Amino acid sequence: MAASRRFVFGAAFAMCLLVATLTGIVSYTYVKKSVEIKTPYSQPLRHLLQKKPIQKLNDQVADSRCNCSKRALVFANAILKGEKEEMLQRKKEEIRKYRLRTESAADMLLFANGSVPLSYPTQGVTVVPEGVIEIPGLKLVDNVENKEYQVQLNTSQYGVLDVTLTLPDVQVDGRRTASLSMRSSSLDLLNRQLQTVVYVNTVYDIDATDLDNDINNKVTIITKTFLRYPSVRALINSTRMFYPNIRVIIADDSRPVEDLQAENTDHYVMPFGAGWFGGRNLALSQVTTPYFLWVDDDYVFTKETKLENFVEVLDNTNLDLVSGSVGNRKLMYSKLSILPGDEHGDCLVQGRGHYGRVPGYPHCYLTPKVTNFYLGRTDAVRAVGFDPTYSRYGHTEFFVDAMGRLRMAACEGVRIDHRQTRNKEFNKFRRGGGVSGSYRNIIMRRQYFKDNLKCWIKS
Repeated sequence: MAASRRFVFGAAFAMCLLVATLTGIVSYTYVKKSVEIKTPYSQPLRHLLQKKPIQKLNDQVADSRCNCSKRALVFANAILKGEKEEMLQRKKEEIRKYRLRTESAADMLLFANGSVPLSYPTQGVTVVPEGVIEIPGLKLVDNVENKEYQVQLNTSQYGVLDVTLTLPDVQVDGRRTASLSMRSSSLDLLNRQLQTVVYVNTVYDIDATDLDNDINNKVTIITKTFLRYPSVRALINSTRMFYPNIRVIIADDSRPVEDLQAENTDHYVMPFGAGWFGGRNLALSQVTTPYFLWVDDDYVFTKETKLENFVEVLDNTNLDLVSGSVGNRKLMYSKLSILPGDEHGDCLVQGRGHYGRVPGYPHCYLTPKVTNFYLGRTDAVRAVGFDPTYSRYGHTEFFVDAMGRLRMAACEGVRIDHRQTRNKEFNKFRRGGGVSGSYRNIIMRRQYFKDNLKCWIKS
């Protein structure tokens, strides 16, 4: 379900704001007394807010809410009117059971009450990458009237604090930094100011085996083919020019079948038209190396297809998947996030850009979605898998399933050629008339029910 793919504070945000900080570094000061609870930081904030200043934070908070009124593909439109209510109730029940199975106590939204005397959330708040979120439950409680009150909030290394507006008679210092303080002689005004505090995520984030440096012992090339034997043979031949001993696995649901089995090439035949993602699962299931390279069957290796560059990145980072460039296109990456919605589902939002560079590898850009040319950790990607429902075409659907589970980057400097060929028989099965329309409804219903998504917004 979508909830498991957002940036949950237990994995990212709580480490920087709720679990590791607010529970231990809130400072509140009175004229008559001063109490501090502090936790030392292991390292300073490494990533501050981007150079572009925060403007219209209220609008940013609003943009972080699920709204399908924009240009969006609405998945619920694939549901027949007469079955919408029944499917909605069935989906709600499946979500309830899914959360019972998967959610831990660390995901619950909990608050420290005002006997501290500051009330604040200790865990369970979620923020999307580079998102802005209001911090719920901030309130100062005091049964004794004092002349002045001060509250200080601190984050760790994953974001900064700000307010959406400033109130008169409240002094606010440290906006857009890791330490935000507020001072006022009015408890009421201070509490109203606390309701405007927002957290801005600035760092995108959601272990390896020592092997020899022989690329053949580290990487297996996999692909899925259907009715394109000239293309897949060109792929194999080009691979052998640069990597003669590397293993290639081909999943094939064509008819009639042409034999592709050869030395270091394994050909797995599937039932006719078994499907795109199903073939990916079959090929991936036969990989015995720590990494695999996914390529489409109409790609061709060139002197720029340097798999060693991919391997170096995965060997020395905690990334699970790295991609390169295809054909003459620029390096492709995009932002992808899921915004909480209502009972009808959440919003899948796709936009341009990336989430920063990979430390130590400035030519690699953090992103949750890449093109169909990537090197992945076999065990990590196998744990996510490819939903075989997507039998004719699919791409973003895998990355939706991988959100919050796989760390990815798109890297410059590695390129593969794309030699597209026209094949009427292939196109008939992939996009043929009414069959295509029926398949489109199937995948939209799948995303509405399985992924709990009501729409897909592209910006």
